[in-house]
Amino acid sequence: MLVSVSLLLVIASLVTVHTGRVKSLEHKILLNSQNQVLSVAAAQGGLAHGISRMKTDPNWLGEEHSVIMENSTRAIVRADFNQVQRNDMNTRWATIESTGLSPDGLSRHNVSEQVLRYPLLNIIPKAPLISTAPVPEALTLTLGANPNGGGVGVPVSIWSGEGITDLSINSATCTLQIFDENRCALDAYSDHTQISSDILSRHEQFPIDVLQHYFHIRMPDWQFLKSEASKIVNDCEEATLGDSRVIWVHGDCELDVRQHIGSEHTPVILILAEAALLMPNESRVFGMVIYISTHLPAVPKRIVMATGAHISGTLLLLSSIDNDMSQLVIRYHTDLLARLQQDDDMQRLGKISGSWRDF
Repeated sequence: MLVSVSLLLVIASLVTVHTGRVKSLEHKILLNSQNQVLSVAAAQGGLAHGISRMKTDPNWLGEEHSVIMENSTRAIVRADFNQVQRNDMNTRWATIESTGLSPDGLSRHNVSEQVLRYPLLNIIPKAPLISTAPVPEALTLTLGANPNGGGVGVPVSIWSGEGITDLSINSATCTLQIFDENRCALDAYSDHTQISSDILSRHEQFPIDVLQHYFHIRMPDWQFLKSEASKIVNDCEEATLGDSRVIWVHGDCELDVRQHIGSEHTPVILILAEAALLMPNESRVFGMVIYISTHLPAVPKRIVMATGAHISGTLLLLSSIDNDMSQLVIRYHTDLLARLQQDDDMQRLGKISGSWRDF
């Protein structure tokens, strides 16, 4: 009897010990699983932090640093930057690496991804007026040409895929100095008497899709350009626009007298979505103005500039405007357009497809 009881006690003890070991092993497995989940989340959070820092801090050189996450997890983030030549300018891309650590530091997880930092404006426009639509004789225009638009010392005033046979009697293109002296009509490259080589019409190099040429966005996908806007407005009142750099207007853009949109130091991209542009005396737009139609059939609107008003930069016509009621005055500005392409807040980030790694 005593032996039987002893055997039962031994068996019970062995079962208890085995059960304890199993429970302990299950607890360790659960803890390891939780740590793995936490370290993976921390690594992904660190990667997102690195991408965000690359976007907001152009001076970051990829130095390793720690980021504290929720639940006491943390990530160690670093980046390797590289330069690539793209459209005659240096573009940066980086491999961002993140190591996520569980709260107890026992679990580590590594992820990495390559990210390209690129300008929203892909190519600097080479003419004050670029048009996919016909430029008829009825349209009145005064243009200060890009002195090197066709190469060093080769001026370009209009670049178009359509034919241009005549200019109106009040139209003229000229050098930037003559434009600034308000003498275009007296010393013109092209006017109603002659069309000179500064007007490139039916040009063989004119892109099939102009929007894609300048922004890598196909014309049917214009919504992606709208999504890049920092402000979407119905009018162009100063209080409405603030200091936005990319502005989408779907109502008439009527400026006040002497109102400026943008400046020489902070030029803008002003997108007129079937919106009229009305510029009274001494008003100014610094940067790139894009006139685009988002509906079919398109309803042409006016672009009118009064005495002393003009666009300093370029006008991109992606649809026909109301030529009979429009008057264009545009002065090309190389440095301003270069700034529009190169400024830090005009850069965008894109993840390189297939570059994500977790090993």
